[in-house]
Amino acid sequence: MRLNRFLARAGLGSRRAVEDLVRAGRVAVGGETVTDLGRRVDPRRDPVSVDGRPVTLPDDLRVYAFHKPLDVVSTLRSQGGQPSLLPYRLSADLPERFVPIGRLDADSTGLLLWTDDGELNQALCRPSSGIWKSYEVTLDKGLPLARLPELTDGRIVLDGRPVRPCRLEPGRDTRRWTMELHEGRKRQIRRMFKTVGLRVTGLHRVAVGPVRLGKLRPGDFRRLTPPEVQALRDVLDRR
Repeated sequence: MRLNRFLARAGLGSRRAVEDLVRAGRVAVGGETVTDLGRRVDPRRDPVSVDGRPVTLPDDLRVYAFHKPLDVVSTLRSQGGQPSLLPYRLSADLPERFVPIGRLDADSTGLLLWTDDGELNQALCRPSSGIWKSYEVTLDKGLPLARLPELTDGRIVLDGRPVRPCRLEPGRDTRRWTMELHEGRKRQIRRMFKTVGLRVTGLHRVAVGPVRLGKLRPGDFRRLTPPEVQALRDVLDRR
């Protein structure tokens, strides 16, 4: 396989990130530094290293569901004094190769997937993946039903371009909704509701494609079952 694909599958980052490693001369194959992005390697025969450390493909690529707590940033390093994800990974005894897929804002909670499959990570983060994500949204006041099409029909423009159409289902009252969208711009849901004069007071992700958070407690991990992982891949394969 191509070297960049090998490095991505080994959990070294996205395809673009591992290409940067190769260009920087940090990757060696058979003890020889390689800067050719088109280089092909045989994982069974060619010893690959990054910064002198051997890199191998995991025997068993895994995906985990994680319930991100409130006020935790979705990075492995603390930002501005806020807690990071690192203590949770260490507590769960996950190896360093496991990284979160995408992000949730610090003031949002819920489902965050982790994996050591670099290709799957990249595919899920790609804007064109079109995978639906579901959120429970709580507002500071009721959403007038007449404003509903404004939010769902792709009329709102953020960052100079319209958002994609989304879905909104009512909850117990007009302050509580389930929102499904298949893009993830920065603080998108909060910004969308702001355009209709409403403030999001609670945002909780309950599903990514076919994978649901369920009753997983805040701060806990759960390994996805093989059928769950296959269902996730099947959604991507249909795109």
